[in-house]
Amino acid sequence: MSSQLPIKLTAEPLIDAVFEMRFKSSVAASNILPGIFFKNLEGEKKIEQLGAASVPKEIRDNDSNLQYTPLTRIFWGNFIILIGDASFGIACKLPYPGWNNFKEFILKATQILVDVGTIQNVYRYSMKYVDIIPSARLQDQISSVKLKVQIGEHKLEKENIQIRIEIPRTIYIQAVQIMSSVKAESVDKKIISEGLVIDIDTICNLQDEKFDDFLTRLEDKLEDIHTANKEMFFSCLTAETLERLGPIYE
Repeated sequence: MSSQLPIKLTAEPLIDAVFEMRFKSSVAASNILPGIFFKNLEGEKKIEQLGAASVPKEIRDNDSNLQYTPLTRIFWGNFIILIGDASFGIACKLPYPGWNNFKEFILKATQILVDVGTIQNVYRYSMKYVDIIPSARLQDQISSVKLKVQIGEHKLEKENIQIRIEIPRTIYIQAVQIMSSVKAESVDKKIISEGLVIDIDTICNLQDEKFDDFLTRLEDKLEDIHTANKEMFFSCLTAETLERLGPIYE
């Protein structure tokens, strides 16, 4: 199927892209990684503490919702580095720089982690893409995706919806969320798009893979998980929606 996928959309619907990895570390990553990255990344950069950093570590460790929450972010070029106690992520600034540039930076950033020497095992990595299909009319939003929902005798046609489903697929779990009537805002709070959100988080759980082994095959892992996410996204779209987005093929 992947050979039939568009390589690009003329009307780019992407509003967020994030790679994340969760690991076991001998020292809380939030204590050392911000300084390491700030030192190793050339050029202009900015570092910020996030709200969760004010929560005591003892509380974070005992709350599953906070264990992997980013505590620090570093703005650098087209990317944002997200660091938690046991997590590391990379997000893209808009406009999306393209998969090849995104992948190259992920590989560059994870190589910096090698010299730190505190990460022992990786037990999860994921790739999340969030797209918004623009449409003001609720009925048009619902009909833009291949979605059939019925509760009792009532069939979804033009009602607001927020639905999440976890779909097992080969080595992945794909958490797919569909949300209607969403307004995407820019950094200065201006609305840049409004419509139906398709949020796909493709997750791979590992059996405590050694960090060195994980890095050895990381480029192949990235290509595979990116393709899996892309396939799921395009499988959600109707033919009419895909055509409206202006697909470009090789």
